[in-house]
Amino acid sequence: MLLLALGCRPADPLACEGSSLSTSGPDLVFEADCASWTAQASVIGTGQLSVAFELEGQRATPVVSGDGTLLALVLDGDVSLEGEAPPVLWRQGFQSWWWSGVTELSPLEWQDGVPVAGGDGDGMSAVEEVPATSWWVGLLGRPDGASLLIGALSASTTKWYAAFEEDRAIATWGGRGERLPVDGEIRLDPIWIGAGPKAWGLHVEYADVVASHHDIVLREPTPPTGWASWTVYYEEVTEQGVRENLEALPAELDVVQIDDGWQVQWGDWSPNEDFPQWEELAHDITAAGHRPGLWMAPLYVERDIGLYDQHPAWFVHDEDGEALSFGNFGSHDYLILDITHPDAAAFFQDNLRARVEEGWSYFKLDFLYAGMQEGVRYQDVTGAQAYALAMDLVRDAIGDAFLLACGAPMLPSVGYADAYRTGADIAFGFDPDGQPEYLRWQARATAARAWQNGRWWWVDADQIMLRPPVQPSGALVAGLVSGGAWLYGDPTEDLDPRFIDPEILALVGQTAEPRDPLSFVSGPDFGPIAELADPNDRVPVRWEFPDGEIALLNLGDRSIQVEGPGGTELISGEPGEEGTRSLEPGTGEIWR
Repeated sequence: MLLLALGCRPADPLACEGSSLSTSGPDLVFEADCASWTAQASVIGTGQLSVAFELEGQRATPVVSGDGTLLALVLDGDVSLEGEAPPVLWRQGFQSWWWSGVTELSPLEWQDGVPVAGGDGDGMSAVEEVPATSWWVGLLGRPDGASLLIGALSASTTKWYAAFEEDRAIATWGGRGERLPVDGEIRLDPIWIGAGPKAWGLHVEYADVVASHHDIVLREPTPPTGWASWTVYYEEVTEQGVRENLEALPAELDVVQIDDGWQVQWGDWSPNEDFPQWEELAHDITAAGHRPGLWMAPLYVERDIGLYDQHPAWFVHDEDGEALSFGNFGSHDYLILDITHPDAAAFFQDNLRARVEEGWSYFKLDFLYAGMQEGVRYQDVTGAQAYALAMDLVRDAIGDAFLLACGAPMLPSVGYADAYRTGADIAFGFDPDGQPEYLRWQARATAARAWQNGRWWWVDADQIMLRPPVQPSGALVAGLVSGGAWLYGDPTEDLDPRFIDPEILALVGQTAEPRDPLSFVSGPDFGPIAELADPNDRVPVRWEFPDGEIALLNLGDRSIQVEGPGGTELISGEPGEEGTRSLEPGTGEIWR
């Protein structure tokens, strides 16, 4: 336990050189000095199908040939890793809110020749994710040795996930209901394989390869700062409340983002009676020197508004002809727009364009995973293909407006989003002030995904709430180490001056690296509320900023002893000597 609290590194980091990727028939062989993976391909489908791999460096692109229907492609093989400690899995959930972090290995489940992943359905499917799998990219690593990372570079044709046992890795294209016709040959999304002694560094290298693959250039050089309405008002937001917070918003902060509750209903994206001066609101926010932001869930339509009765062909159905629906935890009944239908696509874009014309230039688009669910659509496409079409429509409709993708599948959103939500909420309407456990859940997800920051997009770890019962210093540090969005989640009239302290703001946008991330093993679950009942998440204690600042963070429920770097602690402004110090539960420090 003392080693963990001090954040010590392994004494002798392993070199891992000589990486090579080769193929022989259906086998794909990755070899490096410290790790290897020898995998055999299996094509699952109907008709006569075969696969070959095109190789470029550490990339492999499957090319499926023949005549038939492809259901899945599976690469399955043995893994070797240098080191003595049992390997752990650094996994990613399917979408923004699902569990991401470092966890112990667990048994795999198999069905129809593929490992079951789960979690790629509606908003209730978090409970179906299998902890031994990882969506889009997965890393198997020994805390005292080497790690192997396998990740897709894109997800434009099928879903992709990896699965792991202690000495085995499986990569799967499809297998989640996709049906791809093959008449000649089709190319699937490429993967990248890497190995090395630093799990964080492998993720950074993978992120850079993905960014290059998509030709990503961040359109904004710094992450957004500002205020958002959700954790202040939830669905009870009003125009008066927004204007009151706008009046007190400091000039240092940019965005004023109105969240769920402004609209009549999902699908009827017109302002409700609590926004009587809607036509002026975006312009008034702009005139005050800020950027007007708006929440929408444009792929979902509430059944009650009657659109389905008028145009049933506009919606995604199952094989039995029933419209796919999501109950939003029992409160409403939402259906999925089929944007492959030209009239539904026009309706979808018209709603977005109307908001742009009203002056909104920052969009938090939520529940985007709906666009990737498998189902029967007007066009015969997979969920991955439908999602790409939907995001193309979004970008065409909002133009240069800023896009925060929330509740979104991670890799398929690359190249479209300017920011990406990295975890679940830190507070809820039924628990409006949140809990330390919710913040811990979010910070663990941030630690698992912060390597994306500044490479694919600016990450968004939810709004930053500094009110009780959380400790403000812990909330500030948890937000800073993400490197991403800096949106205040309390009333602006009560603004904590530390939130806009120049020395704190100077760190916003810098991605801090957690020390020894594989040592912080947590227990997967379906969401933050589970952490209340089973507090088993662990968040890295020591984080290093690129400019040399050191963050110390204790989001556990006990005091810990940490090795302080000395210097000046920026949140309190107090000096301190180098050496062992006590860090109280829920607190954080920034040292320079």
